[in-house]
Amino acid sequence: MLNNLDFKKEMSFDSSLSSIDNTISSNDYISNLVSLLQPILNNRFKDNYGKKDIRVYKDRISFACPYCGDSMKSDHKKRGNIIIQGKFKNFFKCHNCDEFKRVDKFFSDFKVTLDLSVINYITENINNFSYYNDEKYDMSSFLDIELIDKYALDRQEFLKTFGLIEVKNSNVWPWLKARLQYDDQKFMYNPKFNYLVILNLTPSGKIIGLQKRLFSGVNKYKTYKFSKIYEILNKPVDKFVEEIDIISTIFNIFYINYAKPITLFEGPFDAFLFKNSIANTGANKALPIDINVRYFYDDDKTGRKKSIEKINEGEEVFLWTKLKTDLELPNRNKWDLNDVLIYLNKNNIPTPNFNDYFSDNELDIIDI
Repeated sequence: MLNNLDFKKEMSFDSSLSSIDNTISSNDYISNLVSLLQPILNNRFKDNYGKKDIRVYKDRISFACPYCGDSMKSDHKKRGNIIIQGKFKNFFKCHNCDEFKRVDKFFSDFKVTLDLSVINYITENINNFSYYNDEKYDMSSFLDIELIDKYALDRQEFLKTFGLIEVKNSNVWPWLKARLQYDDQKFMYNPKFNYLVILNLTPSGKIIGLQKRLFSGVNKYKTYKFSKIYEILNKPVDKFVEEIDIISTIFNIFYINYAKPITLFEGPFDAFLFKNSIANTGANKALPIDINVRYFYDDDKTGRKKSIEKINEGEEVFLWTKLKTDLELPNRNKWDLNDVLIYLNKNNIPTPNFNDYFSDNELDIIDI
């Protein structure tokens, strides 16, 4: 770890300012960063007014990333961020290209000089002076739940608009319980078209995303991100609605502890049954947020392929072959966590400690 003196030596600042008062308030610090940032964006995005826009939130300053250019499809996406609260305050992070560095390094890359008051504020308020290339940014500080709830959809409005009923009042409720799904608030049912709705909820019970589960046909699942639901409801899709898209189809995202291991599943049914887990609705779908996870793919051709890819990258994956051998599970074309728990429950077999079946050792590929 660098001491304050070493840290300041790395910074670019104008020594002519050293005689002035070097204290600065948090509000002045933010204003200073915005004023320094604006010329960078003006130069990077000369003819694109949407990408020159800067948004200031209580925990971050968001803007189009000048490194990667951010979204090629939308001028409104702001995935570059200077974090101003939380564990990684005073770091820059882009959730498109994954660029991550101290804020002074960010401005230095664009030949911007920081004055001494800004340097002092950073040294006094940064949690870690060092820059780690492999550092992971904790997305928990990005979940402004109060603001998200203002946009999230009300349950009763949703039921009425889409002709849905509460799942406890439907004939699909026994089917859900047979699959060990007992939290009725996470589901709705359409009796006319016979499909289940799996909900991604905020802590207050509002809706930001969903997955439709059909009971016939080959493609039984269809996922809807937040902006798509807004479009269906004929609600105006503004900038913040698009920002919520990034988490809208990550089920359980509001209910995890970022200080503990997070397990990533393919489907919500599995995540609903496993502590501190999320579901990303598909093995081939990249996780759109930057958090440390271990991978619990389904035991099928696609899941095994993805598990091998991840363990070769040094990531933790679930060892299905080891589990099936230990539990003497019957041969099937596909297993997932929900299937295993149902099987164990029906056969009065004790539930194992699934944590014992994760590995990041390439030699364990044979057990995938």
